[in-house]
Order: sequence, then C-alpha cells, then structure tokens
Amino acid sequence: MKKLITTTVILSAMFLLAACGNSSSNGEPLQVYTHNDSEEMDAMVQDIEENTGVQLDVLRLSSGEGWSRIQAEAPEIGADMQIGMLHGFGIKAEEEGYLLPYQSEEWEDVPDKFKQEDGEWYGTSFWYNLIAVNEDIIKEKGLDVPQSWEDLLDPQYKGEIVLPDPGTSGTAFLAVSTIMQLMGEEEGWKYFEELDSNVAQYTKSGTAPAQMVAQGEYAIGVTWDQAVYDYIEQGYPITDVIPSEGVGYSLDVAWIFENTDQPEKAKKVMDYLGTKDFMELSAEYRSMVTKPGVTDDSGIEESFIDYDAQWDADNRDRIMKKWQDKFSD
Repeated sequence: MKKLITTTVILSAMFLLAACGNSSSNGEPLQVYTHNDSEEMDAMVQDIEENTGVQLDVLRLSSGEGWSRIQAEAPEIGADMQIGMLHGFGIKAEEEGYLLPYQSEEWEDVPDKFKQEDGEWYGTSFWYNLIAVNEDIIKEKGLDVPQSWEDLLDPQYKGEIVLPDPGTSGTAFLAVSTIMQLMGEEEGWKYFEELDSNVAQYTKSGTAPAQMVAQGEYAIGVTWDQAVYDYIEQGYPITDVIPSEGVGYSLDVAWIFENTDQPEKAKKVMDYLGTKDFMELSAEYRSMVTKPGVTDDSGIEESFIDYDAQWDADNRDRIMKKWQDKFSD
C-alpha cells in the first residue's frame, strides 16, 4: 500500500512539473525582428497579440542593420520570426537556409508573386520610392519642383536634398537599385556621383528624409510612399512626386526562422498575418497590401519599373561595398 501511495505521489509530481514546464513555455514571448516604423509595429503587435493570444517581444532595426545581425547570429538566430523586411533580404535568407517552410492556408488567395512557393516567406504589403518636396521652401527659394530622377542633378538643388544611406536603409537601397536597373551600373554610378554634390545629408532611416522635409529642414528628400502620405495627412506643406522614369517597389515580407524553438506559435502568427483582418490593419499604414480586395493599387502600378528583386539580392553586398568606398566618410 505504501509503495502504491509513493508511486502515485511521484507520478503526480511529474505531471505537475510537466504542466508547469508547458505553462512556462507557452508563456514565453515570441521573439520578433522588424524593420517597420515603431508606430506601425506597435499597432500590429497589439492586433496580433489580441487575435492570436501569442505575446511578442520585438526588436526594431533598420533593414541593413537587421540583416547584418541575422548573418552574425546564424545559424542560432536570436529571433523566432521576422515581421517586416525587404523582399531582397527574404530571398537571401531563403538561399542561406535560414527559413522554416510553412504552407499556410490563410495565404492561399494571395497571388503567387507575393509569396515563396514553399512558404519560406510571405509578402504582406508593397511600397515604393517617392520624392518628398517641401512646398514652402520651394516657393521661398524660387526652386523648381523636380519631376524626375534626372532633375535631382540640377545645381539649383545643391545642399537641398536629403537621402537615406543605402548601407542602413532599405528605402535607400531600393532607390539605388532602381537607378542601376534603369540606367545600367556604369551610368548609375555616374548618376550618384553627380547627385552626391547636391546631397546635404545621408540619414540612417528611410523615413527620416520625409520628416526632415516636412519640418522644413530641407527642400527635397528621397523616401518612401507612406512616410510622405502620413505627413500630407497631418497638414505639413509637403507634396509627393513620383519620378517620371518610374520607381522600383519592394514587398514587405515575413518569415519564420528555421532555428525557432516555438514553431507552433510562429505558425499561428503567420496564419494571422494572412487574414483579411490583419491586412486591413496593415492598409492603414501601407498604400497597398497583397490580399486581394483590400486596397486599390491599379493606378500606381503604371509607375512601377520591371523591378528585379533577384538582382537586388544577388548584387546588394557588392553594390554596398562600392557605395561605402565612394560616399561613406
């Protein structure tokens, strides 16, 4: 009888410890990397947590910094997921074997061009470069409103242009890659050498030029679409210009890291990212999302160049090294 009681107590204790262990594991936040702006990501985190029950612990880094961190940490990457990153880095992460394939049913109606065929990454939205112009400064200094990439080389804009640094900003690299694909590399480098004489400052963030132009620090900034539209909505004297030669665009992608120790939680979050509810929230911060029927992108696509994201992925490191050699202090 004593032996039976002792065995029962031991088994009960084991079940209790196992339950406690599972509870602790379930309560551990999902570690997430992102390049999204803080305001956007804060809203997304709240929405994801409320609708999945999964708690997120988010580290925000610019896209260039984030990719450098991932490479330094691999193969034991310090996050379970990436929510918000450049398409080109998604392709590179796939090629490096960093990603966990997952076929999510919630993403079935999203067009194939916005997701990797094995489910290694998924695109939630896409964005493009814009030229931001401060209308007050343009008028006060008697400057012309630039209408093209070529116009930015005009000497009248010397010291009036702010541009993000492609070494840290995905927004900037998209612009660099766009020019290279439009003009070819030889002419592209000549373009940026000439543009450099007009650039007053290179910023770490791709959104910073929009803010600086909106607040009257500079007349012109190269940035991305939603950053400009946000300041327009807030009443700043800023307007947007889509260069006449066209703009490149990039998917904003999400993925699960292959080395995650919380795959079920990560899959639950990835499922939710593919829902109409999440896409509608994303559309409050992005001009276009990938879920059919949520945003109308029929007009802007006419301004997109035939952007090659694979070229972006294959040539980024080489282009960035040459950029640093030419333009970094």
